[in-house]
Amino acid sequence: MNVPTLTIAPPAPMSAARRPVRNAPATSGGTSWLLPSEPASVSQARRLTVAQLTAWALSDHIDDAELLVSELVTNAVRHACGPIRLTFSLCATDRAFRCEVADEDCGKPRLCRAGENDEGGRGIHLLELLSRCWGSTSTAVGKVVWFELHALTPNRSGVTP
Repeated sequence: MNVPTLTIAPPAPMSAARRPVRNAPATSGGTSWLLPSEPASVSQARRLTVAQLTAWALSDHIDDAELLVSELVTNAVRHACGPIRLTFSLCATDRAFRCEVADEDCGKPRLCRAGENDEGGRGIHLLELLSRCWGSTSTAVGKVVWFELHALTPNRSGVTP
């Protein structure tokens, strides 16, 4: 199933959850998809992540981004009704990758203490470990949860690690 893409204006600054970003870097225009609130959207979001990061020559981010996108879209499918908007953009100053997942559930993400045998409850821990910052903000119809991944910078010899 092909999902149409559209170019959007830069997202408005959002408040960060645990690690606030005082002056969030401006993002360049992004790419956005509207996904149905169904389990198949999770694998579709992973495919879109791989394709977009490959197109932007950010393949070093693919593993972390794919995991975090999968987590956020899974949560949106489980806890919200209505469509899910997945948006990717790049920070204009350092090419950091930003992902936003908007849904129609007003509940904010919260840290859970997952038991050894629990299947869920580790998403916020993953955001904390893998992203440079993350947060959520309320919207008129729900919320947006977002994260950013560090841009990889070349070392002194000009080689990106």
